[in-house]
Amino acid sequence: MTPQRPPRPKKNEERGASRRAIHRASQEHVLKTEILSRSPADTHNLGIQLALQLSPPSVLLLRGLLGMGKTTLTRGVAEGLGMSDPSLVSSPSFTLVNIYQGRCPIYHVDLYRLSGEREVNSIGVEEFLGRDGVTIVEWSERLPYRVNSPVEVVIEDAGGDARRITICRPVPPGLPRRTRSRTSKREGSRRDRKHR
Repeated sequence: MTPQRPPRPKKNEERGASRRAIHRASQEHVLKTEILSRSPADTHNLGIQLALQLSPPSVLLLRGLLGMGKTTLTRGVAEGLGMSDPSLVSSPSFTLVNIYQGRCPIYHVDLYRLSGEREVNSIGVEEFLGRDGVTIVEWSERLPYRVNSPVEVVIEDAGGDARRITICRPVPPGLPRRTRSRTSKREGSRRDRKHR
């Protein structure tokens, strides 16, 4: 049986979900980083940098409207994790889960077409989520249960090709519990492709 496409939430509802995730994360003692990406190349490079900070098993939860650059960021993460050809990374909107190999398994999950715990469980995500390799979940607001110590990334439109990217990471044990913010002012080329 093919999952039915869930009703599309309104833009304000999706933004509200993203903001609630950031608020929830801020109550769980996280390091919060805000970055302004000026191009898809910036977003890809941010993914590479983010991958260098991940150690398996890790979970990366991505949120953002269609076309905000979730898959572009995922390509960068895959490259940073040692995938030989990150151009092979594509959104698993129809396959639901793509598995790539880098220095560790990379599970790329897309929950856009799923709704409810039963449909999410039907793809077997609980078999690898937080247990093996690095799992990257697009449309993670549709995940019906909580994940331990995820890195949460919210991507929002900042006009044109620019994206406001907020990353919330759990505070490692033994470090002071505080929130940090940073804005990157790197400029990307206007010739870069659109975010996908």
